[in-house]
Amino acid sequence: MIPDILIVRDGEGYRVLHGHLHLASELSKSGEVVVDARDEGKVKVVKTRNGFLVGQDGQHLPLLKN
Repeated sequence: MIPDILIVRDGEGYRVLHGHLHLASELSKSGEVVVDARDEGKVKVVKTRNGFLVGQDGQHLPLLKN
């Protein structure tokens, strides 16, 4: 898990609160990274053809752009 990246649930997706550049760097290396989601714990962010998805317990929601 990368402790300096923080995301938060925002409606039907997630937004990055802290660590935008670090998240981009980690995703470019491996295509997926485990980060901390506020009030939810650890979640996995995965790079796909159509953007980024955040997965937890079999559910996948988009990582929203600002």
